[in-house]
Amino acid sequence: MENVTQEEQQQSIEAFQSIIRKSENALASMNSGSPQTKVLEKRLRAARIGVETLHARWEGNHLDFSYEELGEAKEVLEGLLLTLPPFLEKTKPGSGQRTYLERRIKAIQMAVSFLGDSRK
Repeated sequence: MENVTQEEQQQSIEAFQSIIRKSENALASMNSGSPQTKVLEKRLRAARIGVETLHARWEGNHLDFSYEELGEAKEVLEGLLLTLPPFLEKTKPGSGQRTYLERRIKAIQMAVSFLGDSRK
């Protein structure tokens, strides 16, 4: 996954920014303390770590997270990856929705891979 074009890098960053934005908006409309809120907060934290991981890898920066934070983010993103293929199957080939999901999946896969590397 090291041979990633500038365009793919930008699309991956934008995919994570979209996840973060949508999660923040969803959290704002939820009651705090509910189980759904806690799951969404974990996903939001993982998405933030994921996008920082991509930036760090491509820009040569250091990640300022503990091994525990990186491990938890990796687990949450891996779990999120498992939820996306059924949505992908429901989209039409060539549709904007399918392209968006494919980019999101690729971005998460790269972040998971990089998170695995950063924990070694």
